[in-house]
Amino acid sequence: MNTEEARQFNSILKTAFAPVNPAVAHQITENCGITKGTAIDIGSGPGHLAIELARLTSLTIYALDISEAMFPIATENIQKAGLSDRIIPVTGNVMEMPFADASADLIISKGSVFFWEDTATAFQEIQRVLTPGGKAFIGGGFGTEEILSRVKQTMDTIDPIWIVGVRKRLGKETADRFRYALETAGIQDYKIIHDSWQLWIIFGKENAQ
Repeated sequence: MNTEEARQFNSILKTAFAPVNPAVAHQITENCGITKGTAIDIGSGPGHLAIELARLTSLTIYALDISEAMFPIATENIQKAGLSDRIIPVTGNVMEMPFADASADLIISKGSVFFWEDTATAFQEIQRVLTPGGKAFIGGGFGTEEILSRVKQTMDTIDPIWIVGVRKRLGKETADRFRYALETAGIQDYKIIHDSWQLWIIFGKENAQ
C-alpha cells in the first residue's frame, strides 16, 4: 500500500465506516473482559479500532501494521485523539511479531486475518505473544447488522460490488478455513462467532499450572 492508497483508506474509514470501530471495541471488551494491561492490534491500519478500544479501557495498545505508509497516518490519528501516551504505532508482520513471548494480555485484529499468508502460523505466533490467561479476538465484522446495512448504503455509491467481497470473507468457507487453521496451530479451545455481518474467533492461552 502506497501513501495515497493509505490516505484514501483512512478517509473511507473515517466516513463510510465511522460507526463500525466503536461497536467492535464494545464487542471486544464484552467478550474478552480485558480492560487493563497490554494489547496488540494486528493490521491496525490508521489506528481507529485501537483508538476506540483505548477510550473504553486503560490498556496500553501497540498498533501493528505491515504497511510503512500507514505509520505516519496512524501516528497523526492517535495524536489528534490525545492518546499518544497509550497507543504506540509499530510496523511489523503478524508472521513474526516484534514482541516478546507472553507479553500481551489481549491481541485483536479486525479485517486483516482474511489476507494473512499462513493463518495457522499466525495463530501460533499470537499464542506465543499472549500472556497466560490472555485472549485473542480475531476476525471481521460491523458491530451489528444495522451498521452493516448503513455502511452498505454508502459503499454502494462508491463500489457497488464491495458487498460481494464482504459476503465471501464472512462466509462459511472462510469459517471452515479458520477452524482448520486453529486445529493445525494446535489451538483446541476456541469460540467462533459467526453470522451474516461478522466472523470472529476468540481463543486464549491457559494459565500455567
